[in-house]
Parts: sequence; structure tokens; C-alpha cells
Amino acid sequence: MQQLTTMDLRKNLGHILDMVAESNESVTISRANKPLAVILSIAEYEEKVQKKNRAQRLESLSNAMDSWRERNRKVTAQLDVVLAVRESRDAQ
Repeated sequence: MQQLTTMDLRKNLGHILDMVAESNESVTISRANKPLAVILSIAEYEEKVQKKNRAQRLESLSNAMDSWRERNRKVTAQLDVVLAVRESRDAQ
């Protein structure tokens, strides 16, 4: 991973963006030797960030389903699933 200062970024933004897009190499931007941001290629962004967000959404959905199941345990405990599926199919 390459490191650049904010001044280098200002001077060479177009070249840096081309380099990141072509080489899939990340660039860390720093000011006063303190990292501030990272520039990623779109492929790397999709691989890392969007997959992480997908996992978080799936976890949230799973938790919501578990919560619904607990709230409705009494109602669903007496439900005959096979019969409900058959009735649903027949209604269609």
C-alpha cells in the first residue's frame, strides 16, 4: 500500500486515481504523518466493504426473525405447518 500526503494528492489526483484503478493498489492519504483516508479501487471496495455490509444486513435480518419467532411462539406452536402449506397452495 502506497502512502501519500494530502499535498501529493492535490497535485496528482488524476494520476493517483488512474494508478489505483489499474493496479488495484490502495493508497493511504496522510497529513502530518497521521493517516486520514484510503483510496481503493472499485473492485477492492466491492470485495471488502460491500461484502461486510451484506454480512451485517444478514445478521440483522436473522436477529429480527429470531425476535419475531419469540414474540409469536404461542401462536405458531399450535399451527399445523403441513396443513397451512396445503391450504396456501390450494388457495392459489
